[in-house]
Amino acid sequence: MNTDRQTGNANSLAVPGGQPASQTVQPTQSCYVESAPLVDVLFDQLQYLVTHSGRDCAADCLECGRLERVKHWLLLPFRKSPAAA
Repeated sequence: MNTDRQTGNANSLAVPGGQPASQTVQPTQSCYVESAPLVDVLFDQLQYLVTHSGRDCAADCLECGRLERVKHWLLLPFRKSPAAA
């Protein structure tokens, strides 16, 4: 439930006789939040996973698995290829 939203007073908009009110309520601000830049989201997720590491997690911890997959892909360019060895 979003409690940050402002709500109008229903009694001030009611019209006797069940007729719809001719007055429309204009929002004071946009209903949508602009998307965060992709790089910011990626670094935020990486920071979350790094701070998660070192905890006493079960062997099947999903976050630890995500961290291992991220480490694999991020460190892949720095591994020696089998042909170069």
